[in-house]
Amino acid sequence: MKKKTSPIWIPISMALLVVGLVTVIRPIKSNGIFGKKFDLKPHIGAQMPVDVQLTESDGKSHQFGEYFRTGRPVLFLPIFYKCNGVCFTETDSLVKMLMKETALSTKRSVDSVIPGRDFDLVVVSIHPKETVDLARAKKAELMSAFREAWENQTPAMQEKLDQYVESGIHYTVGKPDDVKKLTDAMGFYYSYDESKDWVNHPAAAAFLATSGKIVAYNTGSEFQTKTVRNNVHEAFKGLTQPLGDVFLLGCFKLASSSPRTRTIVEVTNYTALATVLGISLLVWRFNKKFPSNTLPGDSKKGSGDNQKP
Repeated sequence: MKKKTSPIWIPISMALLVVGLVTVIRPIKSNGIFGKKFDLKPHIGAQMPVDVQLTESDGKSHQFGEYFRTGRPVLFLPIFYKCNGVCFTETDSLVKMLMKETALSTKRSVDSVIPGRDFDLVVVSIHPKETVDLARAKKAELMSAFREAWENQTPAMQEKLDQYVESGIHYTVGKPDDVKKLTDAMGFYYSYDESKDWVNHPAAAAFLATSGKIVAYNTGSEFQTKTVRNNVHEAFKGLTQPLGDVFLLGCFKLASSSPRTRTIVEVTNYTALATVLGISLLVWRFNKKFPSNTLPGDSKKGSGDNQKP
């Protein structure tokens, strides 16, 4: 009797093939692909510097500590305004979530949080060349989107929401050294590539208590309503939140001619090739074992049907 071959050899062979291909092509350095590009090391409980100077979209300068004088917690979001990658996804997710929150704020039964009433959103540019004019344009774009979302509200409610959001969302720029003081305190590490005019950075935001203490983080490009509500309420109380899984997502650009980039491309290509070969082998073995579109058990069923009663 012929011994059946276990199909487990196929994924094992694929894994060995990928490992072998990686060893023969140029290796990636041990510090990782993103090691010198960006990193995120959350500092729960750390104190943000309050004496850092930032310039708002209206051209007025403020110390960072002034944002806490309202008695509201702060959601601190470092991005760069011209980023069309994860920064766009991050701000788009946050804005859509806040639009729903402002619409729900008219219902007393809903525990919504809106900027200017429950917290302040401070967005700071990490790009050393971005200007106040760009910050002003970004805030105007944001306010326009909010006002469109309020079209079904009464004029009185529209005016009230407009006042809240206008006073509670701050698009800012600052000197590179000042901005870095804020991001370093947050554990948000990025690098500016002047040759590409691009900032390599992680995707993260920090929830700050009214004292300036970091109490929670939002990592990745998505803002969940339940999480934001909870973190805002707990930040108001000054209570730190347990740090869950940190999802390191960010924007980066690699030089197309660099050894590291070529390595990534080669590994990706060979892995895709190994996957295709593995699937082809599985299909070939299946067709060989069950020719003519037969399925397991068909032969037994057929033999039983042909037996005489």
